[in-house]
This record gives sequence, structure tokens and C-alpha cells, in this order.
Amino acid sequence: MIMLQINPQRILRCRNQITKIILILIGVFISYSSTVDVIPVLKEIVKTEENIQVKIEGLTKGNGDSIAIAAKIINTSKSKRCYINQDIILYFNNAEYYDYKLSKLNIKGNFYTNENNVLCMDVTNFKIIIIHNELKKYFHNLNNYYKYEIENFSKLKKDTKSFLIALTTGNKTLFENQSKDLFIRTGTIHLFAVSGLHFGVIYLIIKTCLSLFIKKNWITSIIIVLILYLYLVFINEPISATRAFFMLTFWEVHSVNRKKKSALSTISMAFIFSYIANPLSFYSVSFQLSFSIVLVIIWFFSGKLRTNNKGSKSFIINTITASSASFSGSFLILLVSFKQFVPIAIISNIFLVPLAFPMMVACIVYCFFFFLFNIDLIFILDYTYKIVVFLLDFFDFKNFYFHGLDFKLSKANYIILPAIIILFFNINLQAFTKFIFIILIQTMIIMISF
Repeated sequence: MIMLQINPQRILRCRNQITKIILILIGVFISYSSTVDVIPVLKEIVKTEENIQVKIEGLTKGNGDSIAIAAKIINTSKSKRCYINQDIILYFNNAEYYDYKLSKLNIKGNFYTNENNVLCMDVTNFKIIIIHNELKKYFHNLNNYYKYEIENFSKLKKDTKSFLIALTTGNKTLFENQSKDLFIRTGTIHLFAVSGLHFGVIYLIIKTCLSLFIKKNWITSIIIVLILYLYLVFINEPISATRAFFMLTFWEVHSVNRKKKSALSTISMAFIFSYIANPLSFYSVSFQLSFSIVLVIIWFFSGKLRTNNKGSKSFIINTITASSASFSGSFLILLVSFKQFVPIAIISNIFLVPLAFPMMVACIVYCFFFFLFNIDLIFILDYTYKIVVFLLDFFDFKNFYFHGLDFKLSKANYIILPAIIILFFNINLQAFTKFIFIILIQTMIIMISF
């Protein structure tokens, strides 16, 4: 009876605030949490380069820009046999490499004991030596086969081959430094980090094709989620792609249940499930960038920003808005993690991001004919890549690319921006005001850190 006397809007507002506070507290807790204690050894060893075999056991806290992984030594050189079954801390530059719960690794690096007499290794190279999941093993081999066929039998130019492999799998190792630097200087290297942009394009293509033949929504949704999952496994489950997969999955679930779709709820669920799938991912730059950028984009497209304009005018406004949101959401993380600031990215992405759809379609068409009919449609991709390079050269203003900036900041500070956006999410502000607001917050974080 008491609840009936309370205004329902006040109840919903209260629940909304509680949800925001819970999400923020979860983020703070995760950022400072530690799950593994490493036992000290009794004998100090001199720093040497070693090859060892380890089994990953969990997560400990990072040191500076590196990620610290707790493991157990299962094999070493003859001179280090006494350290078998000993705990060790492995320091990596990032955590974007494998599912730590399933992996045994061959590790190469500097082997030493730290000031607390704990075994450590600064990892310079590693190799996964076991994959428990047969499905993942099959698609891992399929990925290698895909790259091998493109590299050795495609008649595309070398740069175009690298472009195709990078755009479809996220693997940028084949890019020559000159080509890769061009994408970095123009702030468009993210096009090759398989994420929401790529999954969104594939999602639209699959959904459009299936809607022509299948009328039941739930069957369409199951097929879409299954195909997207297989693609996720094929590209080795990068963090940004995992986030995109979970978001589209929950979006389809809402669609089947005919419930009102909420982008904020979708990204919140994707955050939770991404962390459950790989707790180490929380400490990676990709995880932080992916969720920060998408959260800012969702905020920019909420409230008063929804425009009644139709056609080309609406498209231009939305493209500029998305580019501004991406830049402001990634500004601080890129500055701290990669020591770079690329203001030209706001303009270059306005032109390059809309080309992502035709680029992905061109790649899919090329691969379809190349692998199924052994027909090499060279002109499709070579022409596409020439257009991309032409635009990049146009926006390659070296005076607008700042790198090597010596700036340090605790990664726990990355929580501040998402927390503030969640708290202010329902406050209606214009797009330009939101942009200035986010830049000012991040500038204040930088100033305070000094």
C-alpha cells in the first residue's frame, strides 16, 4: 500500500540511480582487485634470458604500463629444474593474447627475482602450446589457412593483401611500416581493429540476406548470433570484437522478446559478460578504448541529439557526431597508452568510417569468388585500396600528429570518465556541449595528475 502512494516515476528514477551507482562501484572494485598471491622463493637468482614453459593460473596487479600474470612453471632448462612447480609473475605489455584459463605457454624473456624475492619474467616472446577447445583449434587453423592462401596465391598487390587480411582478421603484422604509419598519423588505424564497425557491417549484410528467405525473427536471430560467434572465433576473439558480439547478441535477444531496446543496458551487459569471459581483458587498452568510445557514442546519440532531418543532411550530422564522440572518448587513453595525440582524426574519420561498409562488402565479394570459384577479382580490392590511400594522403598533416609524449597516469583514472557519463546520462545536452564537457574532464584529469 505504501508503494502505491509513491509516484511511479520516482521509483524508476531511484532504480535508475541505484543501477548507475552499482555499475560504477563494480568498475572501481575490478580496477583495484587482485586474484592471485604469488609465493616468494628462498634463493635469489641473477637476471638472465631464459626459455620456460608455464601454465597460467590467474591475475595479479600490473606494474606501470605492463600487465602482470600469475603462472606456474612446468618446464625449464636443465640449470633451472629446481624452479619447476614454482609460482612466477609474467610481465606483458598488454593482455590481448589468449584466454588465460585455457593456456599453457612457451615463454622467452628476462628471468629474475624482484626485491621481494619473487620469481619474475619480463616476457619478450610467447607461444600458445595448447588449445583445449576443438572448435577454437579448428578455426585457428582455418585462420592460418586463410592468410596463407591470400599471401601466396592471390594476385593482389602486396599492400592490398595486407589491407585485406588486416580488415577481415585484425592482423596488421603484414603491413609495411610506411603504410601502417600512414594510418596511425591520420587516426584511422582503428579500422583494422575488428570491432563494432566490422561486426555491424556483417550483421547488416547477414540480416538483410536472411530476411529475404526467413520470416520468423527468432530463427533469424539464432542464425545471426551463430555466424557472428563463428567469425569471432575465426579472428581469435579480440577484445573489441568480443564486446561487439555481446552487444549484438543482447540486441537480438531484446528484439526476439519484443522488449524496448536500450543501448546503455546492452553495453552494460556486454561489459559484464566480456569481463566474465576474460578477466584479464579489463586491464588491456583495447577493452578500455572499446567500452569508453561506445559509451560516449551512445551518450552523444541520446536525448536532444536525435534529429528530425532526413536524407543526406541527417547522414552528415550523424557522421560528424560519431567521429567527435570517438575522438573525445579515446583522447585520454591514446595519450597515456600510446603517447600520441591526433586531432586530425576528427576530420579523417568523417570521410573514412562511412567507407567501412563498401570496403567490407568489397572484401567479402573478393573472398567469396577467390575461395569458392578460384576467381581473382583483383580490380575490386586494388581500386578500393587506392581510394583509401588517396584520402589518407590528403589528411596526412604531420603538424597535426603529436607522438612520443611522455605522460603517465594510473589506469584507474580511466574509470572517472565512464562514471561521470553514466551519472549525467539522462541530462539533455547538445552534442557540442557534450564534446566540450568530455574534453574538459579529461584535461582536468591530466592537470590533476601533474
